[in-house]
Amino acid sequence: MHLGLEVVLCARPGVQLQGSYGHGLSLLRALHRDPAGIDLLVADLLPVDVPCDGVQLLQALSQRWPALPVLVLSAHCNASTVTLALQAGARGFLPKSASPQLLLRAADVAAQGGRFVPPDLRAALSRSRAHRSQGLPPLSEREQEIIALELDGHGTGDMARRLGRAASTVSTQKKSAYRKLGIRSDGDLFKMRHLLSVE
Repeated sequence: MHLGLEVVLCARPGVQLQGSYGHGLSLLRALHRDPAGIDLLVADLLPVDVPCDGVQLLQALSQRWPALPVLVLSAHCNASTVTLALQAGARGFLPKSASPQLLLRAADVAAQGGRFVPPDLRAALSRSRAHRSQGLPPLSEREQEIIALELDGHGTGDMARRLGRAASTVSTQKKSAYRKLGIRSDGDLFKMRHLLSVE
């Protein structure tokens, strides 16, 4: 946690910093040793270009300590990032540029079991949902299978074995799906996963 955040949070009466960790693995080890007495976890979320450590960390925290509220701070504030964080188990989401007052408000809401997303990001989420309601180009059933497996982290060879298809066929169907969705890379797919209903 950055020193500025520590100062803001610890200035609140009754708040005590239990620890600060630079890597998710260090945090998980600390929680395994002593998860008691932690009312709120503030975490930085990495950019969402591929299934990244930040999202995986949130999922691990949600699965192992579902009662532990997590407030995410990120320099990457768009609908995709916010949606991924909330779906992975975060209780709140703030830009790193948030004011101390907004940070304290978000911390209070998340620590009490609520959800907090600032108004500008809520507006971005609403626009994203409106775009989703307009619909995306329809994918064939086979293309949907490919996209769902891709989002689950399966490679072309694994998909071919699972689906009983040639790897070249899987590759062609994946390219066709990407073309329909207007994307070029796996990173693009993960950025728009909140718009898809294939999982």
